[in-house]
Amino acid sequence: MAEPKTFYDEMPDVSTLSKLYFSETKEGTDLTQICLTESIPALEEAPEQITGSAVDIDYEFSRPGKVKAGTIEVPVYYTHKQHKWLKEIERKDGYFFVKYPDNTAPQGENPLVKKFQGSLVTVGDELSDEEWIKDIVTIYRTSKVEDSYEKFPSAE
Repeated sequence: MAEPKTFYDEMPDVSTLSKLYFSETKEGTDLTQICLTESIPALEEAPEQITGSAVDIDYEFSRPGKVKAGTIEVPVYYTHKQHKWLKEIERKDGYFFVKYPDNTAPQGENPLVKKFQGSLVTVGDELSDEEWIKDIVTIYRTSKVEDSYEKFPSAE
């Protein structure tokens, strides 16, 4: 019997240098980075389950249902210029790109980029003694998240 396929020949990478961008175009021709993100939460959730049961069996069964619309809350360190820009693009429909670090792709290949459509709202986070000032950027996703390994639009 053949050995099962594994992926132990590759070590996991860290998320340092992951980047979040906004563009008004699907192609990302006008990318602007949303800088100083403390973290980038999960962009999508697994579909809710649809369950069923029958009187002639003693267990329930399930299948994946729809993916619920959700929000993505991104904590961002506050800077005056970026805060003003985020307020200018509030509620504008656009495209978000999350670019994984370059070192996560094998040499000669492109890193994973997740892309989706949505809009955002920015609010100030709690102010407390001896803490960094932050904004919370809430993204309202309006499309499914697509994975791409194509060359990333030039924004850097």
